[in-house]
Amino acid sequence: MKQLSTIILLLIVSISCKEKGVNKSTTDTHETAEPKVTNTVTKTDRHVKIPNSSLYIIPPAGFAVEETSATLTETDGTAYYMQMQILSGETKQSLFAKFKSEADKNFPGSWKEEAITIGEHTATIYHSKTAAYSQYYLAFTDGYTDEMIIANYEEKNAATGKAMYEAMKTVVVGK
Repeated sequence: MKQLSTIILLLIVSISCKEKGVNKSTTDTHETAEPKVTNTVTKTDRHVKIPNSSLYIIPPAGFAVEETSATLTETDGTAYYMQMQILSGETKQSLFAKFKSEADKNFPGSWKEEAITIGEHTATIYHSKTAAYSQYYLAFTDGYTDEMIIANYEEKNAATGKAMYEAMKTVVVGK
């Protein structure tokens, strides 16, 4: 009975905070209630094309195009960006639902989502952990492009991961 009372109290507080516009801190989770406007991104001479895509990014320092693997790779490490596109049988929603399910099953609490705005376009950055890497996925949610980006980095290299995350907010499509 005591546990039920605690749950009901938490629900009331949660609903009350929502109605009053109280938002939780986003420092560690990268989650927001509304899309965050990052900046108005236009393609510059600092943008680098992600191989096999029409996507351009201002990469963190120390990243270069690796034509053999079709990635934008950290030159002195194992982190990389690559293009991803759904070819058949899936939608972005169903694909990310599967990714979330796997992350929740294997690494509870590792799945995060952040709605952002890049220029005039809405997108979502997803974060998950796998056995070997942590990953960010960037997917535009407004039909801007079907192409997506995966950023992979080793969990022990948190600074690299943060730099890769911030760089994803600079993505533009060069048509």
